[in-house]
Amino acid sequence: MPSEDPRDDPGAFWDQRYDADDYRFGTEPNVFLKTTLHLLRPHGTVLELACGEGRNAVAWAVEAGHVTAVDASAVGIAKARRLAAEKKVSVEWVHADLLTWQPAHRYDAVITSFLHSAPDTKPRWFALMREAVAPGGFVAGEWFRPEQRTEGYTSGGPPDPAMMVSADELRREFAGFHLELLEELVYTLNEGRGHGGPAAVVRMIARAPYDWL
Repeated sequence: MPSEDPRDDPGAFWDQRYDADDYRFGTEPNVFLKTTLHLLRPHGTVLELACGEGRNAVAWAVEAGHVTAVDASAVGIAKARRLAAEKKVSVEWVHADLLTWQPAHRYDAVITSFLHSAPDTKPRWFALMREAVAPGGFVAGEWFRPEQRTEGYTSGGPPDPAMMVSADELRREFAGFHLELLEELVYTLNEGRGHGGPAAVVRMIARAPYDWL
């Protein structure tokens, strides 16, 4: 029986949605994440969490020294590999559950776009972001905020506003980081057939503290 709720089985849920000839969210990178590319140091390392069909990881691979991209969907990872081959870039693709996966090392940048899950699992991937970023590196992400549901926007996102992310939540989770950007806004998404139209989002760039001896 097909999975209708990402909280039940994220891999199966997204396998079902990615199982098509086209790319559900297009092949161009997320607009906000694209604007943060310049923050990456030359030949820096990048980790993308919930990479989906690969659009962000492929774009970052053009600039980065190494990109690791993780997703629970085997179908998404397979399509991401094809996209990387078409664009002639190299990415380390990892098919894994973000709730159990552990990075082998830390990265200069940790990025994600529209990573949403049940409230009881959100602390795990927030912790993963904090643990995976190198001292002085940055975390950049864009999420739907609860107003996406409570104010009636229909451009995408999960049905439960509790699965979305607020600026206050990010402020708490990254309290030890320097918040270079934290903003809530409404803007028009144009990301394939999956995201289209006005959307209530929150964006963050958080700089990790340096380890001092």
